[in-house]
Amino acid sequence: MKKIFLALLFIVIAIPVGAHHSFLSIYDQDSVSTIEGVVTEVWFENPHSRVYIEVTNADGFRTVWESETYPRNILVRRGWNHDDLKVGDEVVLTGRKAKNGSNRMQMLTLVRPSDGWEGIGFAPDSID
Repeated sequence: MKKIFLALLFIVIAIPVGAHHSFLSIYDQDSVSTIEGVVTEVWFENPHSRVYIEVTNADGFRTVWESETYPRNILVRRGWNHDDLKVGDEVVLTGRKAKNGSNRMQMLTLVRPSDGWEGIGFAPDSID
């Protein structure tokens, strides 16, 4: 009985620990890029907020990029509000590209040129 209890306790403790990841395991800190596009979706929540941006290349081909940043509570402390960014906003995103080549970025900055609003994600020199 004691072994079963210890096994269950280990599982309960291990699940949350295994769920967190280092951003450096996903994103290349030496591969900072900038994209421009239109916001298609905003997740202002925990554990990581996300902004999805549709980018149109010179040939007219559209690609959706996922950008990941801090959780909601940290963004609020940095001055973001849940309604600052809306679907349809044209934005410029600077971030670290995914190591696996997918259309994902770790957000460093997000700027809406129409009014100059800027959301700071991860500081460019931060490592997590």
